This record gives sequence, C-alpha cells and structure tokens, in this order.
Amino acid sequence: MSHVCVVGTRGVPNFVGGVETICQKLYPLIRKESPSYKITIITRLPYKQQESYQYEKVDIKVIKALKISGFETFFHTFVALCYARIFIHPKIMHLHGIGPGFFSLFSRLLGFETVVTHHSPDYKRPKWNWYAKLILKIGELFTVLFASRIICVSASVKEELDARFPFLLQKRLVIRNAGSLNTLPAGTEQDALLKALGLEPKQYILAVGRLDATKGFDNLIDAYLAMHPTKLKLVIVGDNYIANDYVKKIIQYSSENIIFAGAHTGANLATIYQNAALLVNPSFMEGYCLVVAEALSANTPIVASDIPAHREFKLNEESYVKKGDVLALTAKLNAEDYSIYKSKSAEFLQSNNTWEANAHEHLNLFNSML
Repeated sequence: MSHVCVVGTRGVPNFVGGVETICQKLYPLIRKESPSYKITIITRLPYKQQESYQYEKVDIKVIKALKISGFETFFHTFVALCYARIFIHPKIMHLHGIGPGFFSLFSRLLGFETVVTHHSPDYKRPKWNWYAKLILKIGELFTVLFASRIICVSASVKEELDARFPFLLQKRLVIRNAGSLNTLPAGTEQDALLKALGLEPKQYILAVGRLDATKGFDNLIDAYLAMHPTKLKLVIVGDNYIANDYVKKIIQYSSENIIFAGAHTGANLATIYQNAALLVNPSFMEGYCLVVAEALSANTPIVASDIPAHREFKLNEESYVKKGDVLALTAKLNAEDYSIYKSKSAEFLQSNNTWEANAHEHLNLFNSML
C-alpha cells in the first residue's frame, strides 16, 4: 500500500482557509479513486475535541503547535516530519506552502519523496514581520532546490516562480485548484439560512475570504458606502483566527446593511453563493482564487481585481477592476444590471475544473514518484 503523509493545514474538516478547503476536498477523492493509497494528514487543531480520527477514509492525526506568532507552522512542520518518520513511515510527504517547504531538504534526508504545493508567495502579505518574511523567502528557495516535485496551484504562480528561479524547471508543474461547489442544499435549508442572516435572495453583494488586509475588504466597504442609494446589503463571509488590527478596523463597520456572517462551509456556503446578486473579490494577491472558482460554479456574477490569478479564469472584461481603486469599484457596484458581470464561457471552463479532475492529476503525480 502506498502511503502519503500531508503537512501544512490547520485542520480537517470545516476549517477556514484555502489549504484547509483543498485538503478536505482533495485527499478523500484520491482515496476514492485509488483505495490502495493510505493517506495521513497531520494537522494542528483538533476537530470536535478529537486528536486522532478518520475523515472519509483519510487518517487525521492532530499534533498541537506552539502558539508563537509567525512560527506556528514552522515548528509544527518540523515536529510533524519527525513524527511521520518515527510512527507513520510514508513513501511520499506532501507539504502545503512555502513555509513547510522550508523543510524540503530535511524531509528528503528523512527518506521521503517530497512534494511541495506552492500556493502563493506568502511573504508579500503585510501581516508578516521581517523575520517571518525571511523564513518564507528561504522556504521558497529551499522548495525550489530540494523538493522532489513542486505543484503550482495556478499558471501565474508558476510563471512568477520561474521568473525568480529560472533553473530546475523540470520539477515544476501546474495543477490548478478546483473550487467547484458540489453540495446542493435543499430549498427549505436555503430559506432558513438566509432568514437567519437577515438576507433575501439576490438582495446582497457578497465577498468571501479570510479577514486579511490582502483581501481588500476595507476597499470594498468604502466602495459600498459610496454607492448610490441601494437596497442591496453587503455580506462578508469569513473570519480570522486572530482578531488583529485589520479585523478590528473593518468589523467596526458592522451594521444592518454590512453583515459579517462569519465562516460557512458546505451546503451553507453554496446557499450564500447561489443567492448573491454579485460576488466581489477585490484581493491584492492570490495564488489561485477558490472564491472566484466557487462563484463561477454557482453561476454568480463576479467583479474581481485585475491581477494575474483572476485573469486565468477568463472572465468578461467588464468583470475586472483595478486593484485598490475604490472609485472604479464603486462604479462597478453602481451598475444597473449585474448580469453584465456573468461569463458563460468562464462558467463552462470552471464546470470542467472539478475536484475529481484535480485528484486524478495528483494521483498521476504520486504514481510517477513510486
């Protein structure tokens, strides 16, 4: 039996974050397609007080991390690798992110074929202090030098990585994340959720993501407040594990019309997407934007910042807005008919970009390494 160990996610299932969503969707499907594979995910946070359990035939082992800001993932990855060597004995180690990628050489020395998924150049995020950014930059370099294979979650991530490190290119490949919403809630469940949130179908503008400065939610709030008089509400779905200054800054705008709905997953999240009048993603940086992918699969009109990761979705030109430009975003929100922001061709492309297809590509890669 081939054994893959996964490190780099906070928890599975129903934890907030891109890596967390990917791990929840991807690995059960790999097990489903190829039952001969055994998969163990080493996480940092327990689920319902459980520290060793199974989720859809995937083994989950919780090893709690030291809560040191900027170093939590760093220390956890080292401990998880040691634990895997002593107790799990996988053939393949799959590290998510360039933070865990810092330990690519260590993983190889422990005897693991090592795959690192490069989600984004996280050192560009303003939340990190200088030494955390330095560790992430070194992590990216060590990933390039020592990982057996590198998965880039979008073509834009690979192009940027290739430009910075124009060597060892043969180790890199693109496996785009999926983000398709495959949970269809019942009508009565939709009505109950919307009522609980104080919402009506097609009467709100939606934003989804972690409450982080790079997501640009403060710009979206400013643009919403500058709109012509409207009956539409603004709903922001997501939270943050730490109530930092940015979170405190935007939460103060909470009102009857600006709703911070907290984190939602599964059928609840699908309901919120499907009933939105418009999805806005004003992000300053993305590796692969799960939010846009999910909105496309829900056939929701989209306005997104004009960055390479969003361009990969091939939305209608009308859907793009200059990042950080509040006046331009306000003009987009003031459109009389949001259907101009729908893209049938992009929705069709996304309909083929399923989690099943994503799992199949990962499985092909793992098979090639055994």
